[in-house]
Amino acid sequence: MTSKQPKGKPVERDKALDMALGQIEKQFGKGAVMRMGEDAKIKVASIPTGALSLDLALGIGGLPRGRVVEIFGPESSGKTTVALHAIAEAQKAGGIAAFIDAEHALDPTYATALGVDMDALLVSQPDTGEQALEITDMLVRSGAVDIVVIDSVAALTPRAEIEGEMGDTHVGLQARLMSQALRKLAGTLNRSRTSAIFINQLREKIGVMFGSPETTPGGRALKFYSSVRLDVRRIESLKDGTDVVGNRVRVKVVKNKCLAAGTNVFDPTTGLTHAIEDIIDREAGAAVWAADKAGQFHIRPIVARLNQGEQQVLTLGIRGGGTLRVTPDHLILSEDGWCRAGELSVGDRVARPRRVGGFGENRPIPAEHARMLGYLIGDGYVGGKTPIAFINAQESLREDAKTIATALGCKATSRHNGLHVAFSHRPGEKNGLLELCRWAEIYGHLAPEKRIPPSLMTQDVAEDLVANLLFGIFESDGWISRERAGAIRCGFATTSEQLARQIHWLLLRWGISSHVSVHQPGERRSVIAGRPVVGKLPCWQTRISGIDNARRFAEAIPTWGPRGQKLAECLADPALRKHRGSQQVYLPTNAWEPVVAYLENRGLTPATVAAIVGDGAGDPRGGFRQVLGSPRLRRDRLERIAETLDSKFLQEVLADEV
Repeated sequence: MTSKQPKGKPVERDKALDMALGQIEKQFGKGAVMRMGEDAKIKVASIPTGALSLDLALGIGGLPRGRVVEIFGPESSGKTTVALHAIAEAQKAGGIAAFIDAEHALDPTYATALGVDMDALLVSQPDTGEQALEITDMLVRSGAVDIVVIDSVAALTPRAEIEGEMGDTHVGLQARLMSQALRKLAGTLNRSRTSAIFINQLREKIGVMFGSPETTPGGRALKFYSSVRLDVRRIESLKDGTDVVGNRVRVKVVKNKCLAAGTNVFDPTTGLTHAIEDIIDREAGAAVWAADKAGQFHIRPIVARLNQGEQQVLTLGIRGGGTLRVTPDHLILSEDGWCRAGELSVGDRVARPRRVGGFGENRPIPAEHARMLGYLIGDGYVGGKTPIAFINAQESLREDAKTIATALGCKATSRHNGLHVAFSHRPGEKNGLLELCRWAEIYGHLAPEKRIPPSLMTQDVAEDLVANLLFGIFESDGWISRERAGAIRCGFATTSEQLARQIHWLLLRWGISSHVSVHQPGERRSVIAGRPVVGKLPCWQTRISGIDNARRFAEAIPTWGPRGQKLAECLADPALRKHRGSQQVYLPTNAWEPVVAYLENRGLTPATVAAIVGDGAGDPRGGFRQVLGSPRLRRDRLERIAETLDSKFLQEVLADEV
């Protein structure tokens, strides 16, 4: 006879687990044991190698911090050179580097030529392997060193071998030494965020008939503990006449546990961003933006999802922080036309959306309700049994929110010195604010889960609704800054990646270019009031750069709020006239010749064109190129000419959306 499971059993089990986790955290510290779902995905910080192609191949922009890296290869293949380049990059970023020269062969002159600051480099030439690894451990434990290079593993001679006689056998002694050292270093490296680079040599196994006879000394521990293993090979000698002046080197990423996530694809029908692997494997997303041959964007449904299997993939780094992962034969629009990704070189200009989509006449809610949703997405919370909360330091914004909530059947209660406003329904009346939040699908979403309501992401939504929505978010979660040169930047900051990317696509409807980037506060130690800050979430930013984009933004949304007024005040500064604006101001290089030919055929001279352009035109004595923009054709100047001449040709040149 079987007994039934008591109803309270799962509850008792959960309580027992919570008690155990509490005791573990009390004894070993918070975070000793955690559920993976409770911790946000952490971007692995990196140190550049100095070689862009290698940084892209590694997937995270360089060698990972807090990890073990092994660089191996034949003699004179460039192993130490790769490590010294990484040291130079770490020093350029203000870091401290150490070099454990177990081979006693470091060339200071050569290292200086590679960019290493020898005056700041910590160098040790230990007598034994134990001494070298002990020094490494002490440097890493200090938490002050960013990168430590050990050159090389083969030269880490155990003390017993040095003190013994020639011919004595010491089976597995170096392997045990490395295994013990890596066990001690692994956790310390992670806590101190220090990169440990082990340079290793190659040996050959005797009697190997099949497979590669090559192996590396030091046992197998280093292979397992290494997050990245780089195989460096010299493939060609570069000569000046008969003199060898350099080597061409191939670096193969043999092992990499730090590959970046897949490419994100925006679905304009839902306003959500999906990873490409989710689109293929989980059938996420329904449509994409696609550009036609004329450079115009259209919504196209996804009609097939094909898994192409494993193929060679290129990672293209785009100025502004974006990346694109495609196969080498993937077609990409550059300023010279469509070309294969494998044919692109560093410095080539590729097309980016200048304007995507537009607005319609659909008005599912009033403009003030869209503004209220912006306040709550930025500095509010709706969920549970507690009243709807809005926290903001600006009185004008709090009063505006109170007015809107009152019209929706709610009463407003000020708390915490007036900064916190709680909205609850009036007895006997309908809670219209709560219904609005449920309609917008923001009910119960914490900050990392917040997103734009789907009904306000559609292509036919009215422009003023989106403007008021972004006004509410900007006044609560926005920022304004000035660069050192005086240029203006503004944007949005949030812990929700989805929200940051949605704002980016909404701004493109006005032709406002922006960049989405992420800042990892957890990578830097911070202390507030003498207490360390822990559990910090990634901060996603949608950044608007360039005077042209900042002006469009100020024209697109209401600016009566405190932050909007400050932006308008900054834009009124006459000193901003000297700033050229973003890359969006310029037309492709291939537009130069047809535009100049057209102006000459119309009988126009550089002086005449300069008079049409007015303020901001270049010196006509330098010809059309100086008047219209140097080194590239400026869109704003050509727009004035097209309007004055009522030229259909110039309007077609300006009509592209990329």
